[in-house]
Amino acid sequence: MLGKGTKLYSILRMKCPQCHEGTFFEGHPYRFSTMGEVKKRCPKCNLKYSKEPSFYAGSYYVVYALGVALMVTVWGLIAIVFPDFGPGTILSSIFIFLILLSPAMYALSKIIWANFFFNYKKAIIGKKDVN
Repeated sequence: MLGKGTKLYSILRMKCPQCHEGTFFEGHPYRFSTMGEVKKRCPKCNLKYSKEPSFYAGSYYVVYALGVALMVTVWGLIAIVFPDFGPGTILSSIFIFLILLSPAMYALSKIIWANFFFNYKKAIIGKKDVN
């Protein structure tokens, strides 16, 4: 399920959607100088990561869904583990989790969006090495 060739492998390891070997981002999601900055091309298979200008604007729909999923998850966990917490405490907790996980969700939304449009191609591995 998490092996090379699956979309989940590319998403969780933040690798090229086509070859699953090259890196997708310029830096770490929590490094503010390169936060969410996608490389122009894959260093291994030379795939151009952007199909058109503003290609990743559609990833905002994905980050919205991730944010809603996070809010529901945090609310559910707090309601189960700490049933005596009031609405203010629950909302504060959700807000803190959203702030702390925003860079990771932003990066995840871009790699998920790219995986909608690019497919894994096993045949290209080893043929086009840019390095």
